[in-house]
Amino acid sequence: MTSKQQHIRHDLLPQKTAKGGIRFTFEGGPDTASVAVAGTFNSWVGDAAPLTRVGANTWQTTVRADPGRHHYKFVVNGSAWIRDPANPWVSEDAQNNSCFTINEFGDVFVRTGAVSQQTPGDLYRRRSAVISPQWLADGVIYQLSVRAFGGTFDGVRARLGHLQELGVSIVWLMPVTPIGVQGRLGEHGDPYAVRDFCAIDPALGDAAGLRALVADLHARGMRVIYDWTLNRAAVDNVLTLSHPEWFTHDSAGQLNYLVPNRSYFAGFNFASKPLRAWLIDAMQDWLATYAFDGLRFDDADITPTDFLDEIRAELLAARADLVLIAHSSDELHHLDACDLTGDAGARETMLRVARGETGADALRWQWEESTYTFPRGALRMRWLEEKEQGRAFRYFGHDLHLAAAAVIMTLDGVPHLMMGQEFNEPRWQDWRSLFDDFSLDWRSFDRPTFDHYRNLIALRGALPALRQGAVHFVRSGAPQLLMYWRSTAQQRILVAVNLSDTACALPPAFASHQLLYARAVAANSIGACGCAIAKA
Repeated sequence: MTSKQQHIRHDLLPQKTAKGGIRFTFEGGPDTASVAVAGTFNSWVGDAAPLTRVGANTWQTTVRADPGRHHYKFVVNGSAWIRDPANPWVSEDAQNNSCFTINEFGDVFVRTGAVSQQTPGDLYRRRSAVISPQWLADGVIYQLSVRAFGGTFDGVRARLGHLQELGVSIVWLMPVTPIGVQGRLGEHGDPYAVRDFCAIDPALGDAAGLRALVADLHARGMRVIYDWTLNRAAVDNVLTLSHPEWFTHDSAGQLNYLVPNRSYFAGFNFASKPLRAWLIDAMQDWLATYAFDGLRFDDADITPTDFLDEIRAELLAARADLVLIAHSSDELHHLDACDLTGDAGARETMLRVARGETGADALRWQWEESTYTFPRGALRMRWLEEKEQGRAFRYFGHDLHLAAAAVIMTLDGVPHLMMGQEFNEPRWQDWRSLFDDFSLDWRSFDRPTFDHYRNLIALRGALPALRQGAVHFVRSGAPQLLMYWRSTAQQRILVAVNLSDTACALPPAFASHQLLYARAVAANSIGACGCAIAKA
């Protein structure tokens, strides 16, 4: 969104129909021969929901969608996947999708620039998020693949000094289970294609090795989150033989997974109560056996919310301080299911500010809409890159990456780093890098970038206001200079980040405050992509 003032044609936005469906409308042109809509409500199947021409250039259809956040695109002429031109709401997951949310009563909400601190959304007014352990709200998450980071469990243990020096407090372990062989892509295959939920990939080590790794992380003061593939398994998972009724099948009776280009998966049939019970038992076994502090659910956005609610009730009955992370940006996941959802909305906004396409106020608008459309107290995981994105330094450029890191580490929410992000590791592309023989290139270690992250993480840990304080954006006097306060009753911290490639004046407020950390700051000037953090 480039402005808070936009002309929105509400008749073109997704709307609830009298019978409870969601009506989609698309305005095409003379070259439009076909239109369909694909999204989380139909597993992104490109031809599952075709639109019908209802006017000269107007196309419509009605689909069923459950309560929660939904992402979608229009599929035009069978091949062009585009965002909804009428919908200004773009997903916070950096996947460039259009969005809408259906609340518990079936009402449809679309962000159009109207929500702010003064005019909060319906969910913020009515509902509070689940209460999460303080260690999550205070934490910094580091996501890693055992094979890529250290080769084996023992290899990761040998590199724990790196994580301790960096200062992260939560380690997210990507799947360590055996990977399916049927339909495998690459030498090793997709680590989320689980062949056996009850086993460990022997190439990584054994159960004793994993327990030792978790114990070592705990001894160093770090929590451990395990990555659980929730809504599917490898097509040759051991359960497909013993319990074929627990999986989805096509019209010919063959195992299938509706999401396109994922033929090596078999989807779970969540209508099966025995399946749900078995999965929850398996999760409880892993938590008890390896002393994990929580689980992260892959593709939670296309998993029934009532199952997520069920998981939370069962797991927290056994251990109240567990944390559950949803791979989603779903507002309703915060009500009874999960502690944390993703928000990468600042990522694209900062890049547009840096390019001069919008002013620094755009980040405030994005933050306010994200905050005040979610339940009160909802924790968001803020990131510049994660497993489905490439490197932050490639997306932003080297210096802007450092500026963006200062924002992510000083805003509210829980910061997240992808393995190697902190030293500009160059080989990682996305999780498909793991399909073949991949390991981080430690020889490319960029010490200044590492030190920048380390200093920011240390500052966040030392200053309660940066972890728990309210956010208050203020005008800096320069169009690309972002400035905000983080405040508690006992502490006030002022942050300024220059998102431009030219120097500008450091706001006068900094002259009367104690400068705690600065990059590219000299005298009364803040340099290109510089930052300043001060205590009032």
